[in-house]
Formats: sequence, C-alpha cells, structure tokens
Amino acid sequence: MTSTSPPPSRSTLSNKAHRYRILSSLLSLLDRYLSWPLPPRPSIDIVIPSKISKAPGSIQLYFFTAPSNPLSPRKQTKPIPPRPVLINFHGGGFSIGHALDDARWAGTVLKAYPDAVFVSVDYRLAPEHPFPVALEDGVDAILWLWQQAQRYNLDRTRFVLSGSSAGGNLALALPLRLHEELQKKRWASLRGEIALAGLVVFYPSTDWTRTRIERNATNPIAAQKSMISPSIFKFFDDSYLVAAGLPKRPGTDRVDMSHPYLSPGLVPASLLSAAYPPAVAIYTCGWDQLLVEGNRFRKRLGGFVEEGSMASVGGFVVEDVVHGFDKKPSFWKGNQKRERMYGDAIKQLKMMWKVD
Repeated sequence: MTSTSPPPSRSTLSNKAHRYRILSSLLSLLDRYLSWPLPPRPSIDIVIPSKISKAPGSIQLYFFTAPSNPLSPRKQTKPIPPRPVLINFHGGGFSIGHALDDARWAGTVLKAYPDAVFVSVDYRLAPEHPFPVALEDGVDAILWLWQQAQRYNLDRTRFVLSGSSAGGNLALALPLRLHEELQKKRWASLRGEIALAGLVVFYPSTDWTRTRIERNATNPIAAQKSMISPSIFKFFDDSYLVAAGLPKRPGTDRVDMSHPYLSPGLVPASLLSAAYPPAVAIYTCGWDQLLVEGNRFRKRLGGFVEEGSMASVGGFVVEDVVHGFDKKPSFWKGNQKRERMYGDAIKQLKMMWKVD
C-alpha cells in the first residue's frame, strides 16, 4: 500500500468522492463547453452488463463518430471497409472523472480519421468499486466490442487502446488482463480473429511499488507545480487500493504492488511479448511525479523494438506542463502543447491502424 496510516472508512471515502466528483464535473464542463476548440458530443451511448467482475453492474460506453459516418447496425448492400476503433479510458485517480472528459481527444481523432469509431468507457469508480473492477470493466468493454464488430462494421484487427493518468494505467494493464481472459475456453472462437493494434497513453502510472513521496523524489519540481494536493492523492490511493482485493505474493498474504495489473511497467518480458500489441506510444509531463516511471517504461519498450519483438515505440516528454495539463480549461486561449501532443498521437494512430 502507499500509506502506513489506517485508511478511512468506505463511507467517509464515498462522501469525499461525491464532493470531488462535483468539482471534477464542473471543471470538465468548463473545458468542454467554454474552451476552444469545442469538442464533439457523443453520437450514442450503450449500456452493457459487467460479466468479468465479481461485482455485478453495468458499464456505459460513449460512441463518438464523425457526422458523416454515424454508428449503426450494418445494413449496407455493398461492401464498406471495416472501421478502426479507439477505446479510451479517462483519468481521475480511478475515483473521479467521466468518459466524456476526453471528448476533445475524440474530436481530434475523428477530424484526422473520419471513418474511425472512438469509444470512451465509463468504467466503475472507487471507492464504491476498488481494484480490480475498473480493469475488469475494461476487459468487458473490449470483448463486447469485439463480439459486436460485425454488427457495427468494426475492424477486429484494428483496436487501439488509449487513456490518460489512471486511464493510462488501465490502457497499459488491459492487454495483460485481456491475455489472461482469452486463454479461457469460452473465447476460443475469438482468439484467432482478434488483436490489439496499439496503445496510445498519456502520463500514466506504471509503478505502484513507489509511494507518492518516493515518486515526488524522482522529480522534485512535481510537488511544487502539481495542481493535485497530497490529501487528494491519499484519497485516490485509499479508495482504489483496498488490501482485500489486491494481488498477493505467491504463497503469502503480502500485497504485491509489483503485480502486472497494478504496475505494468514492471511486467516480465515474457508476458509483455505475449500480450502487448506491436506499437505503443507513451507521453509524459515534465512537471509530473509520474515522469520518471513513464519514461523508464517507454525506454524499456524501446528495447523490444531493437530486439525485433515490437514494431514501434513512440511518445515524448511534454516539457513544462503538469499532470493533466490537457484537461485544464483554456477558454479562448487554446492549448498549443496539448495540440502538439495530440498531433503526434494522431501520427502514431496512422501507423497502428495502417491508414494510407
């Protein structure tokens, strides 16, 4: 765990979550409706049941498509090429935030690739649903979309995952959890027909073996510049990392914070080779406590390219910006550094989707 003090009660955390979510929603509304350029609204949303998780519930999927290419069950009489898909996971410390927070990223993708389908996953949040529910909801979303691919004319071989912050952690861990799920007999019919094409990840958490203090120590300017207070970080960690649900070291009752589903940056090379797509892009922020671990993982993956087991590893450090800088309301000023990061990510998608 990241804190040695006794965690607060779940009811206390839920009350805090309610307040923080209200504030997060207000900031998101300012970003989406009063900041330039205005992002699109989702075309449709679909609610699917959770099946992987032991916690019953539902998951809402928000579909963004270009106005000229709405999502609808396939009824065309003449063949139309299947559409590439980007499945996105929002940030917010696994406890706040909403799938619509990334609407501007969706708009950027659809402007460049009008044939694409952008799906933002409203996974269930802690403290009501601590680890591993968010991860399992992500697996459910991917599998549902793969199963519905023919109906909606989606290309099963061109599924890319994206995410920022906590969503970035999910995007990096999901191929590993998905790989485990696909070994089960019930998915035998899908295994030969599906594949992840890539990951596009913004300022992710990759190493939960370090405390917040240790993370700040790797990049001292982070604590000075951060818009997130230590108390909010503690709320995030207490909400999501509940000891009873965390993985344990084999043969012991000790929590294993290095487990691949928590710390994808530490995953064994053999599992990375088996589960990861051929292309990954990781973008980090210069004034972020997660800078060093994100850079380290990107560099490590670059070694797989040199060995020939991966095709491409991209991304870069966005200098002089804080964690979550691209979600901060900019009003009429715009955000040039955000546009540069998103613009490079669009180029990465072109390669992952094999767009001419």
